[in-house]
Amino acid sequence: ILDMDPAQGLARAAARAGTEHRFESLEVDFHHAVRAGFLHIAREHPARCVVIDASGTVERVQAQVLAAVNERLGLTLGLGPA
Repeated sequence: ILDMDPAQGLARAAARAGTEHRFESLEVDFHHAVRAGFLHIAREHPARCVVIDASGTVERVQAQVLAAVNERLGLTLGLGPA
């Protein structure tokens, strides 16, 4: 689960010109409720879910996702050359 404060996520979406969709136009309270729902699922099913802090850079989030996949699968995969 890529987790981020809804206000920050909406600001990121707004910064991408021409990408606003119906989902981004919904009230921030809706986004808080959706986030709470996903975090609840993660707490209830820790064997199925990993919560990743998505507020960092693309590279940092990518590294966290790769680390979580490696841990879950018992692998040591790398990203390779960019």
